[in-house]
Amino acid sequence: MKNVNLFEDSLQTMLPDDYGEMPPEAVQMMFPSERRPQVIKGSSDGSFVTFSLIEKTLSRQQLFVASRGALSLLLKFYPSCHNQRIHIIPLGNNLCAWFSFLAQGNNNILFIISINGKMLLGSCGCLEGDQKRLDELKMAFLSVKELPAGRAYR
Repeated sequence: MKNVNLFEDSLQTMLPDDYGEMPPEAVQMMFPSERRPQVIKGSSDGSFVTFSLIEKTLSRQQLFVASRGALSLLLKFYPSCHNQRIHIIPLGNNLCAWFSFLAQGNNNILFIISINGKMLLGSCGCLEGDQKRLDELKMAFLSVKELPAGRAYR
């Protein structure tokens, strides 16, 4: 696992060592909309993680409502993903809501983190049954931390 700085060194997370920028063709295929995530990282095995930082402060209640809305939207695309449990956990001084789901042969996780007066929205996914990779990808959001202004941890 390696430390990766995001959003002009304001946030840091840990990603698997083999993760890098996803080739443009793969990005276009996985995220065909012009409104794709701001940061997309991936591996040659097809696993991925995405991050988007949105100027929106979320209270604990708003975080739960936002995650319910995301789950509701997901169910419109993948009705078989019913009965997903939303987890809300502390990450240092911040809160994280997340849920996992299976879709198109992949284990996926969608997460929303209320951090530094903003909302970090992300997703990650890997092949169904690849528990080792899924555990690594959970670290992508469980290890998110704020960096002091103008300084990045190395």
